[in-house]
Amino acid sequence: MPLDDLVQKAMSRWPNVPAMFGWLRLDRRGRWMLIDRGAPGFDEALHGSGSEITSPPIVDFIGRNYRVNEQGRWAWQNGPQRVYVDLDLAPLYFRVMGEAPTQSLITHTGYPVAVITQVATDEAGNVWLMSDLGPGCIDDRDLGALDLSLSESAQPSAPAAVLRLLGEHAIEPLNAPPSIAFGFDPRPR
Repeated sequence: MPLDDLVQKAMSRWPNVPAMFGWLRLDRRGRWMLIDRGAPGFDEALHGSGSEITSPPIVDFIGRNYRVNEQGRWAWQNGPQRVYVDLDLAPLYFRVMGEAPTQSLITHTGYPVAVITQVATDEAGNVWLMSDLGPGCIDDRDLGALDLSLSESAQPSAPAAVLRLLGEHAIEPLNAPPSIAFGFDPRPR
């Protein structure tokens, strides 16, 4: 997924713009939250979770230009400036689309998942995936929508949408925090 043309041009025009930290957060529902620490009267205890960004064109722009670097830090490339994202849980949230047996998965940023290479569960019941687009978890609101029927090669309790993409990989419990198991930095600084 290439960055927007305008973003690439801005990056080449202004290559040394400092990165921002602690300004953008991705919440447990895959919503972008603006944390305006520079606003008059800002109080971390009162305003620390941020305000949801709801403008569809801005949400779409963030999603199209959201990437990970080699250190596992997820960021939005806002023109020439990289804005690192604080993650409440995961860098990506996978939504279940369609009806069984033709369900598919898309990211909260709108990209379809083509390949899954790992599936794991954590102690909180989250289903984590490593996909061709990166690591994340299935949106907990969609867990009930998954087709839980079994095929001959399916494992008990393995979602069919995941199994179809996954192939023969085993679903395993995480033995480490998801950020370590899947190689991402939840709080880049």
